[in-house]
Amino acid sequence: MTEPRPRHEIATDVDDLRADLEFERQELERSIRHDYSTSETGIVPLDRRRPIWHFAGLWTTFVAGFSYMVLGFEIHDGGYSLAATAGIAALGYGLYVAYAMLGSYLGSRTGQTHALLTRSIFGSGGSVIVSLFVLIAPLGWVGFQAGLLANLWHGFYGWGHVEAIAIILAAVMIFNNLFGFTGISVFARYLVTPILILWCLYLVLKGFITDSGSLGGTPHGNMPFWVAVGAAIGFSMWGNEPDFWRYGKPRFLWPLPTYVFAAVWFVLFTMSGWMMLTLAGDADPFNFSVHYSLFGAFWLAFIIATVSQFAINDGNYYESVNAGQNLLGGWRHWRRLYTCVAVAGGGALAAWIVNYKAVNGWFDVATFLAITVPCATVIMVVDHFVLPERLSISRPLLQVPSWQEAGRFNAPAVLSLLVAVAYGAIASAILPGNLGYDTARNWGPVPVECWALAGGLYLGIVWALQHSPNIKRILAFSKPALEMSVPPGAVVDVASEADQAPSGEVRPVPAI
Repeated sequence: MTEPRPRHEIATDVDDLRADLEFERQELERSIRHDYSTSETGIVPLDRRRPIWHFAGLWTTFVAGFSYMVLGFEIHDGGYSLAATAGIAALGYGLYVAYAMLGSYLGSRTGQTHALLTRSIFGSGGSVIVSLFVLIAPLGWVGFQAGLLANLWHGFYGWGHVEAIAIILAAVMIFNNLFGFTGISVFARYLVTPILILWCLYLVLKGFITDSGSLGGTPHGNMPFWVAVGAAIGFSMWGNEPDFWRYGKPRFLWPLPTYVFAAVWFVLFTMSGWMMLTLAGDADPFNFSVHYSLFGAFWLAFIIATVSQFAINDGNYYESVNAGQNLLGGWRHWRRLYTCVAVAGGGALAAWIVNYKAVNGWFDVATFLAITVPCATVIMVVDHFVLPERLSISRPLLQVPSWQEAGRFNAPAVLSLLVAVAYGAIASAILPGNLGYDTARNWGPVPVECWALAGGLYLGIVWALQHSPNIKRILAFSKPALEMSVPPGAVVDVASEADQAPSGEVRPVPAI
């Protein structure tokens, strides 16, 4: 028999929780004001970074819930067995993690949002282009997730008015973003994650224990293999990993445990979707899953569906809001609240377009986001980490330049981005007039090819231009970057500055 824990240990746990909640309260006040998303407050200090379990809870909510069951539905209808579905989900997520580790490291080293980084690296003109991608692409997911929740409520209770409810939900889901990163991370850790983990485990285990005999065979379908993998990458993708991980420790492998932990739930929820669609037969699979795994408790299903969908759209909106802050946050009287309101209107419009005007809207949204924003991230990774070592071109990222201080236009970066996005749009058949994955080319993992094309093309163009006397102006170095003396080959950012004291000695990094 296990002995009860000593009172002093329990008291310590309570004190730790109180201290954490007090820390979050203080951070909430700061996040409401700025969330480090404008040029004046654009770098998260090292002493404001968060521990790994903050991210583990947050990322679990980003890869779990009813919406990832939809991926299982689509792969099922594409003609894949349960084992193949699990393999496709794992492969797609693994390819995503290969990209995400780069984006996370870029964010943690610089402390800057994705959109603010584009101002330093793409120049003011290029930053507008990339920020519009970052602003628009996640709103498609906002619309999809809001439409899914409206359909879930209709399936549970037969409420009807699905289109109107989806549009209203899309706008309302901005709420947690009013409080910045702290608002969405607290909501995820303390409310959503524990419920989702318990539900997922019970559903999948029950399926294998009680109905394994009904889960064999391969459904009919015609989705090409690499198109299915691309869909899994798209469902995994956020693209703005720097936005979240600028609050993490600036070490390359530090986020890996979080991504691995989240991978388990991503694969399991995708499998659960396949299982529920198979077992439900002609019935609504979501309604069936409530009877199957939640004991018919539709009130509990309502809670799980609602909080998980809100949590997922927290991440989608966070991406769009930070892009909007890059574009508008520098105005003297502009507030983050105004950006949230404007973006919420865009989310409502996206809900109407994605769910009721587009054919295979889920596929177009997933593919578009998996191509556009990550290609920009890879270009910035090459610029910050590869160019110094390979070509001795170092761009310091110690501050966020104002629009007046930023370089004009990094033509090699913008050209590389647009070429990669054009290739992805053609290969994935997401251009207007196409029918989604029914006409997509089975040319391999198209998103990964786009990332490689964007980074490789940028490196090649800069290599060809490296001896130009105006190379830094061609690459749109900001005025502060041009004025700063940087040793050749140095990678200069807030993390590198913390590592080196003025005398050359190692400077202690603030405790996290």
